[in-house]
This record gives sequence, structure tokens and C-alpha cells, in this order.
Amino acid sequence: MSRSGMKCGALVGALLLGCATSANAYDGASFSISGRVPTVCQVTLGNTRMQSIQTGTNDLGVMHELCNDLSGYTVTLYHPAGLINAWVDVGGVRVPISPNETHTVIVDNRTPAYRERPLRLVLNQVPDESMNLSLEAAPKGILF
Repeated sequence: MSRSGMKCGALVGALLLGCATSANAYDGASFSISGRVPTVCQVTLGNTRMQSIQTGTNDLGVMHELCNDLSGYTVTLYHPAGLINAWVDVGGVRVPISPNETHTVIVDNRTPAYRERPLRLVLNQVPDESMNLSLEAAPKGILF
């Protein structure tokens, strides 16, 4: 190898060593990034064919729950009072409907979640023709 080739190789080696040393050295400088994400808490029904509510099992569709609140969330079913021995089946979990109230909490979750579950309403009496049902999701923690 020629003398100029050795000098060039030594120079490249020194530069690489210098770069490696400075890349590993910590000079005390740092930065951080933070942000605030708004609270999102919603529930929707999908895959539903609008049919009248009847005595027996009523398929209400697939319930989509989305809530990013760290404390969790609730889903409340609003219904008419006086539904005796009625319940909803939320993804295989039987939740009795309050016969004396106009609302029943059907999901009480302690963590944020996104879930899709079938929702069925079971009635043991003839429903009123103007029976209205609605769902509401609410976060448990502070809203951002």
C-alpha cells in the first residue's frame, strides 16, 4: 500500500472513531413532546335491519363501543318504564332491565376500549307500539 493510501485510511478511521465517540456522548440536552387527546366516548349500532320490537328475542344489531377515557366508561340503555322481566344480552352477558326506571346501565367498563358485540333485547310482554330505545356512552373520568 502506498504512503498516501495509509494516510487516507488512517484519516477515515480517525473520523469514524470521532463520529462514534460523539454519537455515544451525552451532552445533557434533551427534549420532550406532549399533547392532549380529546376524550372520545361513543356507542353505535351497526348491521341493523329496522324491525318492530316484539315479544321474545329482538336482535338489535352489533353494538360498537369506543371510549379512550383512562377511567373507563358506561353504556346506558334508555327505555320505557314498566318492562317486567326484560333483559338485554350484551355479547352473551345477560343484563336485567330496570322495571321501575327509564334507563339501565348495560356496560360498566373500568378501562378504555373498542369493542364490537351483538346486542339483543328480550321481552316477556307485548311492547307498546311506540317503544323507543336509545344508547348513550359516557366516560367516567375527566373530559379533555
